[in-house]
Amino acid sequence: MTDTAPGLPRLGTTLFSLTLEQRRPGGDFASLVREVAARDLGPGLEMVAFQSLRGWPRLSGDQEREVRGVLESSGLTPSCLAINNDLGLYPGRLLSDDESHEYVAVQLRGAAALGFPVARVGIETGPAILERLLPLAEELGVKVGVEIHAPLTLDAPPVAALKELFTRLDTPWLGFIPDMSASMRAVPDAVDDAHRAAGIAPELTALTKELWAEPGPTMAKFPELERRAAEAGATPPQIGNLKMLFTMHGRMAPERWADFFPHVVHVHGKFYGIVEGPDGLTDPSIDWPAVARVLREQGYDGFVSSEYEAHAYSDRYSAFDQVRAQHDMLKRLLEAEPAVAAR
Repeated sequence: MTDTAPGLPRLGTTLFSLTLEQRRPGGDFASLVREVAARDLGPGLEMVAFQSLRGWPRLSGDQEREVRGVLESSGLTPSCLAINNDLGLYPGRLLSDDESHEYVAVQLRGAAALGFPVARVGIETGPAILERLLPLAEELGVKVGVEIHAPLTLDAPPVAALKELFTRLDTPWLGFIPDMSASMRAVPDAVDDAHRAAGIAPELTALTKELWAEPGPTMAKFPELERRAAEAGATPPQIGNLKMLFTMHGRMAPERWADFFPHVVHVHGKFYGIVEGPDGLTDPSIDWPAVARVLREQGYDGFVSSEYEAHAYSDRYSAFDQVRAQHDMLKRLLEAEPAVAAR
C-alpha cells in the first residue's frame, strides 16, 4: 500500500465514502474492501459499524472471523470503527447513564474483537460516560474518539467540557476526532445539485450561501434565514432543507484544530469534491493546505480517513475517483515540508 513518508499522517479511506456504491448490486462489505485495496486507497480502513455489519453490535463468532478474514486478506490496516450511542434506542425515553455506558461498552468490545484500534463516538457520549469507559478502553487497547463535526467548534460548551476532561485525565485512550466539516471555506457545489433536485430556486440557495459566509455563529443565523427565505417564497420544508446547509458546513478557522491537540486520536478527512486547479489538485470547500500544516506542526502521525460526503447531495462523481484524487492531493501537501517529531 502506498503510504506517506515516515512521521507524517497516514492516509486511509472510510467505507462511508462508498455509501452509494454499497447500494449497487454486488456492493457488499467484502467487495468494497477488496476494491479499496485494489485501487490502493489505503493503507488505513475505517467503517461505520451499523452501516457495514449486519447484526451489530452483537456479532456471532463466525461473523467476527469472517470480517477479520476480509480485512487481513485485503492488506489494509483497520484504523477506526465508527460506533453509535443511540440515546433514543427505546421509544418514549432516553437511555439512562448506565444503559448508555453498557451500550457503548458492548461496541468497544466488538471493535477490539475485529482489530480496530480506535472507536468513534458522537458528542452525545459526554464526559461522565467517557470517564467510566476509560478502564475498559485501556484494557481492550481501543482508543475512544469523540467526533467534532459541524456545527461544533472548540468554543461549544460540550466540546469545551471534553477538552477539560481530556486535559485532566491526560490519557492516550480518550480524545477527539476532528471532522473537517467543521472548518469549511465554501459551501460545496454539490449542494446546488441537491437543491435543484428538491425544487429549490437557485436564488434561495444563493441567499443561504450568502448568509453562511457572513461572520457570526452559524446557529444564530437561523432566524434571518427563515425570515428572508420566507419572504422570497420558500415553503417550510424548503426552509428546513436550506438550514441543513448551516448545520452540515461549519466555519471554524482550520488553524484552530491545533487547539484540539494533543488529544487527537484520529482524523476524518471530510471532503465534497477535489478539482484540478492552477497549481494541481485542490479542494474548493476546505483549506487542506492549512489543515496539513496543523497536522504536521502538531506531530500527528495517525490516520486521516478520506470521507467523501458529496454522495449526500449528488451521484455525479465516482467516490472511488474522488478518494483517489484526495489521496494524491494530501500526499503532496503532507510531504511538502519535513515532518515534526510526534509529541
